[in-house]
Amino acid sequence: MIFQGSNGSLNGYFKKKLIVSRPLGNERTLESYKNQAQLVLIQAMRDGHHISQIKRLSIQTLKNFRYRELKTKPNIEEKDFILFTLLILIKLGVVEEDGDREGLLVCGRKKTKRAI
Repeated sequence: MIFQGSNGSLNGYFKKKLIVSRPLGNERTLESYKNQAQLVLIQAMRDGHHISQIKRLSIQTLKNFRYRELKTKPNIEEKDFILFTLLILIKLGVVEEDGDREGLLVCGRKKTKRAI
């Protein structure tokens, strides 16, 4: 399901499957999501985790989420966590941001017809 904000949506793909969709609006921009993901990465490194361990855990998290049967609707924290995981992999160079199988797709708000 795609969640659309006032400025569109940010969609994350992994292995040709849509795994996360977050709205874009006044406070929620691609840059703000990237900054939050970078803070998560920095905190993980401060906690003593090695980059190879972070990469491995991030890929495993996306694989598990991709194959998981959703019996309940994921909450906002889970969606943000999945998006941050994908953004961390993009930052570390594991996933291309605009790849054909994995990456991000920013969709702008659909323009409506104006009445004459």
